[in-house]
Amino acid sequence: MRPLPKYQQDRLKWLLFVFAFVFLAIVVRAAEIQLIKRDSLLKESKKTSERFFDLGTVRGEIYDRNGEKLASSVAVDSVYVDGNAVKDRGAAVLALSQALDMDYEDLARKFEELKSIPGTSATAPNREPKLRTYSWIKRHISEEEAKAMRALKIKGVRLKKEYRREYPNGSLAAHLLGFVGKDGQGLEGLELALDNRLRVNPKGVVVRQDRLGRIIMDLPDQAISQPKGASVMLTLDRQIQRLTEKALAKAVTERNAKSGQALVVRVRTGEILASAVYPTFDPNNYQESESADRRNKVLTDPFEPGSTFKVFTVAAALEEKLVTPDSVFFCENGLYKIDGAAASIRDTGSYGDLSVSRIVQVSSNVGAIKIGESLGPYKLYNYLTRFAFGEKTGLAYPSGESAGRLRPPKEWYAVDAATIAFGQGLSATSLQMAMAVAALANDGALMRPTLVSRVIDDEGRLVEQMTPQIVRQVVSPLTARQVLAMMRMAAMRQGTGRRADVPGYPVAGKTGTAQTVQPGKSSYSRDKYVASFVGVAPYHNPELCVFVALNEPWPAYYGGEVAAPVFKEIMEQALPLLDVPMVEEPQDPTWPVEAKGHSPSGAPGVVSGSAPANFLMVKLKKGDRGQAGPIPALGQDFRGYAAESLDFDGLPEPEAAIAPPAGEAPGLMPNVQGLSMREVMGLLSPFQMTVEYAGSGLANQQYPPPGSPVVVGQLARIRFGAP
Repeated sequence: MRPLPKYQQDRLKWLLFVFAFVFLAIVVRAAEIQLIKRDSLLKESKKTSERFFDLGTVRGEIYDRNGEKLASSVAVDSVYVDGNAVKDRGAAVLALSQALDMDYEDLARKFEELKSIPGTSATAPNREPKLRTYSWIKRHISEEEAKAMRALKIKGVRLKKEYRREYPNGSLAAHLLGFVGKDGQGLEGLELALDNRLRVNPKGVVVRQDRLGRIIMDLPDQAISQPKGASVMLTLDRQIQRLTEKALAKAVTERNAKSGQALVVRVRTGEILASAVYPTFDPNNYQESESADRRNKVLTDPFEPGSTFKVFTVAAALEEKLVTPDSVFFCENGLYKIDGAAASIRDTGSYGDLSVSRIVQVSSNVGAIKIGESLGPYKLYNYLTRFAFGEKTGLAYPSGESAGRLRPPKEWYAVDAATIAFGQGLSATSLQMAMAVAALANDGALMRPTLVSRVIDDEGRLVEQMTPQIVRQVVSPLTARQVLAMMRMAAMRQGTGRRADVPGYPVAGKTGTAQTVQPGKSSYSRDKYVASFVGVAPYHNPELCVFVALNEPWPAYYGGEVAAPVFKEIMEQALPLLDVPMVEEPQDPTWPVEAKGHSPSGAPGVVSGSAPANFLMVKLKKGDRGQAGPIPALGQDFRGYAAESLDFDGLPEPEAAIAPPAGEAPGLMPNVQGLSMREVMGLLSPFQMTVEYAGSGLANQQYPPPGSPVVVGQLARIRFGAP
C-alpha cells in the first residue's frame, strides 16, 4: 500500500489531536458537572422544576357537652395571581373584577405592585421570593366564584385550597368561642386560648412544575393529607346557651338597657353551662362588629354588685358566731349617717327592728352595714377573699379574666367598710358572683369554674381531661344552709326576689340594684344602675346557679323587677333540660298529708276552721343531695288540741330531740311567720324536722321560737291563720 503524502499525514495528526482535545474537554467538563458541581446544579434544577406545595392545616373542632358542633373548619378556595406568568394584566384585572365582584381600581393597584423575574416563575404564596411576584386577590371565596374562576382560565391567576373557620350556630356563644384570622390563627376567646391545641404546624409536599410554574404531577388525594389539630369538648350546653341568650336579649331590649350578662353554672361541679353577653356578634363575620361588642364582659368587666353582696356579709357574721339568723338590729328607720360620709345611707323602706333573716329578705342596706360593723374591716375582708373576691377564680380557658377590685382594709375609710358590706365600693365580675353564690349552695365549698371538659387529638386519644376541683371550704355547711334559707325567704312572696320563684323548682336568691360610678369621676350616677339577680334552684337540692345583670335599664331599674324575671325564664327552661325532677308544691293551702280520725271539709289534708281540728304531723326528710319529688307526709292526731283554742305557750315541751348524725351540727330555727304552708315546708325541709301544724292561711305562731337551736328530727309546731 502506497503511503500517504506527508501533508495528508500532518492533517490526520492534527485531526486526531483535535478529537483527543475535544474528548478530553468533554471528559473534564463531565467530571466537573458530575463530581464538582453536582449538588449545586441539582439544586438549581429543582428550583425551576419542583415546587413546595403547602398542604395547610385543619383546625380542630369545638363541641358542646353533648357533642354538638360549635366550631369547625371547611375547605374553601382562595385566588392569587402570579405576576411573572400573567401576559395581559389589563384583561386579567377586568375579568377578575367582574367574576369576583371586586373594585377594578383596587385590583389594578395590586397588579401594579407585582414584579417580574425574567426566566423564572413565582412560587406559591406560601413561599415568597425576594421580589414580590404574587399577590392574594381574594381569600375564602364562594363555590360560585370558584366555578367562575375555573371557567375563565386566566394565565397566572390560580386557586389555592385553604380552610375557613365556620360557626354553624351563628352568634351562639360568640363571646366564649372567639374567632380566627384568615390564616387560621386564633384571635379571641377560646380560639386564642386553645390555639396551640386546635392548630398544628403546617406540612407540605414537593411537586413537579413546568417553566410557567404549573403543577404537572398531581399526587393522589390520599397522599395529600392535611395535619389536623386537636378537638375540644366544652362543658357548655348548646340548648341552655341558646335559651339564656334569648332571655337576655329580650330583657335588654324591653328594659332599654345598655347591655346585659347572664351565666349558668352547675353548683356541685363548677361547670359553666351557659355564658351570654348582649349585644353580641357573629364570629363568621366578626369584622362587621364593634370591638366593644366582642368583649366577653362576663370575664373582663367588673362592676359594683350591690345588694346581692349582702349574703356574703351575713355568711361571714354567722360563721364568726357574731349573729344568728334571728339576731335583731335597729335599722334606723331607713336613714343612717356614717362618720365622715358626705351623705346618709338610705333604705328603700323605713325599717325599725329587723332580724338578720329579714334584713336579707327585704334587702336592708342599714341592716347590712350594722352586720358588717359587728365583723370589722379585717374579718369582713378575710371572708370576702375566701369567696374569691379580689382575685381570679382560676378559670383555665379562656384568658383575660379580671380579678375585680377589693382594696385591703388598711386602705378603707369608715364609709368604705359600710358600703362594702352592702355591695358598693368594690367590684366583681359576673363569674365571681355566680361561683360565690354556688359555694353557698354547695354546703360552703367553693368550686373552680370549668369551661373546657376535655381535649382529644386527631387520632381520638385523650390529651387533657378536666375534673371538678374544690378551691377551699369557705364557710361551714351549717352557715351555708342558714344563708340559703334566708335567700329562699328573699325569693318568696314577701321578698324582693319574688318574681324569680319558679313553680315546681323553689328558688333561693338575692336581688341587687347598684349605682354606677360616673365615667372619669369618683361619684355615683343618680340615674344609672346595674340591676342584678343571683340564685339557685331547686332550693332543697341546688342544681344550677344563675346570675343575671342588666346594665343601665330604664325607667325600671330594680333588680327584683328587671333581672329576677330573666332568672326565672332561664331557670324554668334549663332545669327540665337537665332532667331535674320538679318538687310537688300544690297551691296554698293544700299540702299532701293524710289526716287520721276526721274528714275535714275543703281541700284534702287541710284542717277547716269549722271542722274538728287536730294537729297534722308532717315528717320532713332532707331534700338535698339526690332526693327529689314531693315531701313525704304522715298524718296523726296530736293530743286532741283544737286549732281554734290552741295556745302555743301552754303546750307541753316537745319530745326529746333525736341525736343528729355524726358530723351534723345543730341549726337555728328560722322565722316562718307570715309564710304560706308550702313556703314553711320548703324552708324547713333541709332541717329534717317533724312538723305539726294546724289551721290554714299564713303562719302566725311557731314553736320553737325563731333563732332557737334545733337538731335533726326535732318536733316543730306551726299554726296557720290570719297574719
